[in-house]
Amino acid sequence: MPEGVLVSEVSSRKDLKEFVELPYRLYADDPDFVPPLRFDVRWMLDPEKNPFWKHARRTLFLARREGRVVGRIAAIADDEHNRVHADRTAFFGYFECENDQEAARALFDAAEAAVKKLLPGCDRLRGPVNPSMNDEVGFLLGGSDPGPAVLMMTYNPAWYVDLAEGAGLAKEKDLVALLAPIDDRSFARLGRITEAVRRRNPELTFRTIRMDRFAEELGKVKVVYNAAWEKNWGFVPMTSDEIDAMAKKLKDVIYPPIIWFAEKGDQPVAFMLGMPDFNQVLIRMGGRLLPFGWLKFLLGKKKVDRVRLMAFGVLPEYRRKGLDAVCYFEGYKAAMAAGFKTVEFSWILEDNLDLLKPIEVFEGKLYRKYRLVSRTVPSGS
Repeated sequence: MPEGVLVSEVSSRKDLKEFVELPYRLYADDPDFVPPLRFDVRWMLDPEKNPFWKHARRTLFLARREGRVVGRIAAIADDEHNRVHADRTAFFGYFECENDQEAARALFDAAEAAVKKLLPGCDRLRGPVNPSMNDEVGFLLGGSDPGPAVLMMTYNPAWYVDLAEGAGLAKEKDLVALLAPIDDRSFARLGRITEAVRRRNPELTFRTIRMDRFAEELGKVKVVYNAAWEKNWGFVPMTSDEIDAMAKKLKDVIYPPIIWFAEKGDQPVAFMLGMPDFNQVLIRMGGRLLPFGWLKFLLGKKKVDRVRLMAFGVLPEYRRKGLDAVCYFEGYKAAMAAGFKTVEFSWILEDNLDLLKPIEVFEGKLYRKYRLVSRTVPSGS
């Protein structure tokens, strides 16, 4: 281990507090940093609360230089990933570090040593994922448009990728985010496509989510979500408990007019999830709801003018029929009527042309990239 850097496992409540608190100090002078809610970070990391940890394990580490915390990392082994993809890949996540190459290398080395124990036979370390591919993913790349992260997207200094590369990790896959205006410039063309799709598929109906039947609607989401993305690179199906937990977190801030289903009879065939970008409020709350954060949230959410399109899934047999155009069109109309100005489509695999090309119809432009990096884990001790 490099002289002067000590990496140790998080083993106490004090350690865990330092792990959670580190980014608030590192980004204290960064006006674009959106402080996550501390209780949410703790919930995500808690094996007793977050259902993800029913099929995964983690070890957390802190790096200290002369007694001061300068970095952190989580080593993660997900049994579901390895079952689905038939490989021996483990992950790192929650990486934060000062611009200190020695500390970064020590953290990645500690994560590699840990995943060998968490996942015997592990041959690759990939990340960042916080803590899975269904959550926050990737390093934000330098050269992307500046500004705060959108809801549930990552944010970091450009040199994080340099630290990873300096520790022997290299690009494995880039993810992209596109930004589009919410206005009537693309509506005429999108409207014509929508009318044609409806004529070609008269058996299909399109509607928004019914909040008074939320449990039933959640069941429909479960039908579409895992089937729609099952062939995507790196995708791991969410368990029923994981979907329930995410829905519970989002339910109180859902805006129904931008959540759409396509159905054949009463069977769902497509699902679109849009969410207001509440990061525009969280950026002013300091990571806390108390004592006055909740009031800032209630007052601030009326000023949110951006939407994140978090998910769009279509059952395989209904793909390339234009169902996305109908859902986009209807969601756009509702978003424009509510005063939203822009929509971020994120994240999308850099080579997923089936999603990237249709977004060009309504002037979606690539404006941010995120990178997953990895390195080989050698066998033996």
